[in-house]
Amino acid sequence: MLRLITWPDGLWGFVDINPVSGPKARSSGGNTAQDGTEQTFEGIGDLVALELVFSAKNGVTGARRQRGLVTALHSGANAMRLQFNDPDIMTPAEAGVSCPEEQNWSNGEPWSNGEGWAPTYPVVPVAAAAGFDTGIVRLANEFWGHTLGYGDYLGFFPFHFGIYMVTEVIEPGQYRVWPRLRKALTAEDYATLYPTLVMKAVGTTVAPPRDLVATGGSITLVEVIDPYVRSDFTG
Repeated sequence: MLRLITWPDGLWGFVDINPVSGPKARSSGGNTAQDGTEQTFEGIGDLVALELVFSAKNGVTGARRQRGLVTALHSGANAMRLQFNDPDIMTPAEAGVSCPEEQNWSNGEPWSNGEGWAPTYPVVPVAAAAGFDTGIVRLANEFWGHTLGYGDYLGFFPFHFGIYMVTEVIEPGQYRVWPRLRKALTAEDYATLYPTLVMKAVGTTVAPPRDLVATGGSITLVEVIDPYVRSDFTG
């Protein structure tokens, strides 16, 4: 039985998130015009793939959990849930949240690392149903639902695995996204700025390199689309 792994508690930190795949286009072949030009179409089988470069770490809170996760992925036999936290996410004000970006405890003190609480971004209702493998979504006019733009990431829930980037604002609240929907949307679903996807390792994975000071390294992951998560990793 294939396993669906949850990100280990205590494992933190990427220094780089490198996309290694993007939209694919294919030539039309038989539709070549007399002048030699060809019509192109969106490719079939677009998958999100990311190289995650780990920050240097040691001890149980990092190094041991990292090597355990990499080994548990078994070179693509298993997969893991990954919540994507966009380092370029909109500010709380842009998202329609009227509170400071960081807040301290009631006694005015921050956490021990000197940082305060970070606000949680609100979710937005889906305004209209959309079919599987379609590329246009509609969101309600709440919070950030009508203010997304080119390059914003979003996802959906409940029980929806996939990350989507806005590639066109058709009108406020109506967006073209890449990749196409991995699962149909209903009017009871919600959009979130914290998309969750399922990914598996590409190629042979081994425990990350360790020098005398810390563990680092990177791992390349490719998306498992929602229908295959349900058919291959549940039951």
